[in-house]
Amino acid sequence: MIKVENLTITSRQPILKAFSFNFEKDNIYQIMAENGAGKSTFLRALTQLVKYEGRIVYDNKSYKQSKEKVFFFEDNSWFSDDLNSLDYLDLTKKLWHSTHSITKEIEFWGIDEFRKLPIKKYSLGMKQKLIIAMYFVSDAPYLLMDEITNGLDQETREKFYFRLNELIDRNNKCIILTSHYANEIKKLHNLTTLKLENLSMNEVN
Repeated sequence: MIKVENLTITSRQPILKAFSFNFEKDNIYQIMAENGAGKSTFLRALTQLVKYEGRIVYDNKSYKQSKEKVFFFEDNSWFSDDLNSLDYLDLTKKLWHSTHSITKEIEFWGIDEFRKLPIKKYSLGMKQKLIIAMYFVSDAPYLLMDEITNGLDQETREKFYFRLNELIDRNNKCIILTSHYANEIKKLHNLTTLKLENLSMNEVN
């Protein structure tokens, strides 16, 4: 469980004030908000990439003590242009001490044809497929995903939702995500939607 207590975030402007919530395993949480309202900043706070006030713990341990349990790759700007898919998948498997099959994800997401190509030659869709594959290879209990389906066609998005439902149904995972595809997200199992607005975040139907 990710336990958030009295979380207050201020970036260029106030984003969230005194927010408390328990993000439980075996559940998917969608964070909704207007563009620029702070969805990405909230995920960054969960991984100590921005300053905040309050307390965030993973299974009663700090993020620093729990890094191997949490996977967050904010967007494709984090990639190094000269590395390739295999470089990143191998690194993810090593750092998160995963036993998950890289070959399975390469084949499932259609990465095989460009797995050794430098990332600087990738399209947006190719980069997003690699990011998704990294999440599954990490096999981390806590997966934080920021607009991860950007640049993907509908068929690939449907495959992604299918795999997320598999994770929730069969594994002890907690997934927190943001997405512009609100109607598609409704297909996900054990889904709770939280709306960020007016410095608060509350459950919505």
